[in-house]
Amino acid sequence: MARKPSFNREQAVDAALKLFWRRGYAATSLPELLQTMGVARSSFYATFTDKRSLFIECLELFGERTRAILVQAAASGDNLGAIKQFFNETVTKASQPRVSSGCMMVNTILELADVDAELKSHAQEKLDEIQDEFQRLLTNAQNTGELKSSRHPEDLAEALMTLNLGIRVQSRKQSNRARLQQSIDTSLALFGIAA
Repeated sequence: MARKPSFNREQAVDAALKLFWRRGYAATSLPELLQTMGVARSSFYATFTDKRSLFIECLELFGERTRAILVQAAASGDNLGAIKQFFNETVTKASQPRVSSGCMMVNTILELADVDAELKSHAQEKLDEIQDEFQRLLTNAQNTGELKSSRHPEDLAEALMTLNLGIRVQSRKQSNRARLQQSIDTSLALFGIAA
């Protein structure tokens, strides 16, 4: 019979996610993970198998949390407002340490693009899910007359994802939050989304 872990798994994964997000995959050592998570080495291997498996779990969790921001905002029925709220929640209203850490998925692609195709692919899949949400919201907005653009929602969603990626990279450069907000407002205005 397997022993029950002597630590809170959810809290340990959340701590690991924050460490990976801040430091990246390669720069995060196993001793750092064990200390940050408050987990003994034997418990770590018994529960998570290895650093790579834990990283994938953290990437999945980060992606789901990010996507949930869009899904929850869309529940109001305001499609374009949900897109604006996504940027507000992830940049404007987020704490400075969160903003300056960028996006874990984007960071992973930048770090591992030419190093680890599998981990890069996991991160890309999560970003694609967010882009799919953008497309769904833009399609709904066109159908209801909220969005006047005649461009295909798929093209608009890709442009929104390009904005999202650029903002995350800019935020890693320690850009001024007001300048980031100005870039978001200007870009969203081009989509017909009021500041």
